Amino acid sequence: MKNQSDKDIDRKIDNELKKKALEKKYGAMFGGTTDLPLEIEKQWLDHIEAFEEKYENAERIKIFKLIGEPKFKPEHELTDEVFSHEIDRLYQVLIENDIALDTLAEVDDREIYRFITEELFYEEVDDMKIPGLRSCFIYEDFHPNARLDIELSIDNFMNFTLGKYDNISGNGYDLAYVDTENFINADGKQVPEKQIVKQINDYLKSYDSFEILKQEIVDIQINEDETDATVKMNLNYNAWIENGKIHQNYCGIATFKLVPSIYGGWGIYQIDMPGWFDVK
Repeated sequence: MKNQSDKDIDRKIDNELKKKALEKKYGAMFGGTTDLPLEIEKQWLDHIEAFEEKYENAERIKIFKLIGEPKFKPEHELTDEVFSHEIDRLYQVLIENDIALDTLAEVDDREIYRFITEELFYEEVDDMKIPGLRSCFIYEDFHPNARLDIELSIDNFMNFTLGKYDNISGNGYDLAYVDTENFINADGKQVPEKQIVKQINDYLKSYDSFEILKQEIVDIQINEDETDATVKMNLNYNAWIENGKIHQNYCGIATFKLVPSIYGGWGIYQIDMPGWFDVK
């Protein structure tokens, strides 16, 4: 009869073989070590295998059919008296069928109802049911909110670029929200990409850190075609040197110009803020 130690060795071997099989068949990737008990790890691997098998064989199906083709009326036919009940009913049907819909900004309830019945119902998902697994949708992925995307780009620039986060490539700092390909200086002259990348990185390196004391957007102007925008912000921050012993305070109006990015969201192509260097 095998003792517990022998059983543990057998289980560990079985789990490692299961991982190899999943890697070979489905391209799964696993870390080198795990703190999971061996039996729990086995259950986890079995769950992954069951998911991959269902996913591999799943057919695509429209959401309307997946949720049982519920009856509904067009939004314009619903009176205010019955509308609240009907949108709640549709949300409940979606939830019961593991479909989640969220918004990033406030959207009128009638527009959400229209979106569900005229657009979301006809999106396709995998026809598979796995406990705890939901298909998630965001309204703004279908109807982008330019103002929200612009605010997010500015916020991320302040957090990640001035926060001196490393570039994911490992070369310099995070400039993901700066449109380095189309950057222009104060005279409206385009600056070569390599040059602006170096200038921004050199500027960031010249300080140990930046401490944002206030950042308040006071105005956003977006052109009619939503192809260009100007943001003005009340900005107050400290730039620290000498290992955090000395700082220079900068305060005033910052101006950013942005355009839609081919990678999604908006990119900043001109920066004019207190303490910022002169782009040549």
